[in-house]
Amino acid sequence: MHQIFGATFRYLSDSRATYTIKAPKGLKIVYDKTPARRDDLYTYKTIYFKALHPKASLPSIVVTTRHGTFHIPSRPLTVTTLKPPKDFCGVLAKDLKILKHQAIQYNKELNLIVMRLGMELGNGEDFHLPYAQKEQIKEYNLTFPSLKILYYAIIPSSITKLKFSYFDTDTREFKRLFFDIRVKDESVSTQSDIKPTEDRHKTLKIVLIASLGGVLVLLAIWKRSWLSGLFGVGLIALAIYLSIPLKKVCVKKGSKIYILPTKKSTIFRINHQRRSYIKLNEVNGYIKIKLSQDRIGWVKNEDICQN
Repeated sequence: MHQIFGATFRYLSDSRATYTIKAPKGLKIVYDKTPARRDDLYTYKTIYFKALHPKASLPSIVVTTRHGTFHIPSRPLTVTTLKPPKDFCGVLAKDLKILKHQAIQYNKELNLIVMRLGMELGNGEDFHLPYAQKEQIKEYNLTFPSLKILYYAIIPSSITKLKFSYFDTDTREFKRLFFDIRVKDESVSTQSDIKPTEDRHKTLKIVLIASLGGVLVLLAIWKRSWLSGLFGVGLIALAIYLSIPLKKVCVKKGSKIYILPTKKSTIFRINHQRRSYIKLNEVNGYIKIKLSQDRIGWVKNEDICQN
């Protein structure tokens, strides 16, 4: 199922001929703009369908010409359910290629994979990776019969080689594509030259800075050294500043949370209720927020509550 295929019907050539396609059973019309071709006697019209059900049938077609009205009856199709391998991506196509790919560290356990795929007569909208924890087709560019998609997936960092299979409709066999995952030396939380603001040893730092400041103040009193006292007060002030809790922002209900602070970034999740998040940073009209499980996301400034 889900294969895209063409069906051609013919009728006596007539410049005034029209045709009507009845609702197909178990099929979806994918493309019907292919120009008709003609010979001395007949006109040939090809329509492309996608199989949605094992008991699919070609639709009946009514053709009206100057010679009369003709009915092309519906015909059942033989639809076979495949027995795919475990890494089947759900695509059946004449050809499927990985045009570009990139891997970015999402966090210590996960990587973000971005792929641009190209195919001929393929059901690219069904593409998925069985082992993806989150995935999305971000772009879908169809110039029939060619299709290009931009696909995002979050997968475990333990996977060092990305591989998947598709069904080649020309050779009638499963083919496997793969590439080694080479993660860029940057994480999602540091995109656009934004450095992480979280520090796991922040409390220890504050204690050490405050302690050193206190020692310098005591030393200044004992030695009557205004310079030591000045440094001590400065360190204590720094410790107080570091101990100030991070600012929180309120995000509107229904707001989209993005992976990256860019216009074409994939949507990580939807904020289903109005709630507050810790604000980590801000850049280019986006605010970086801390999510659960030490994950981060980006929201647009316009999605921040005004009161």
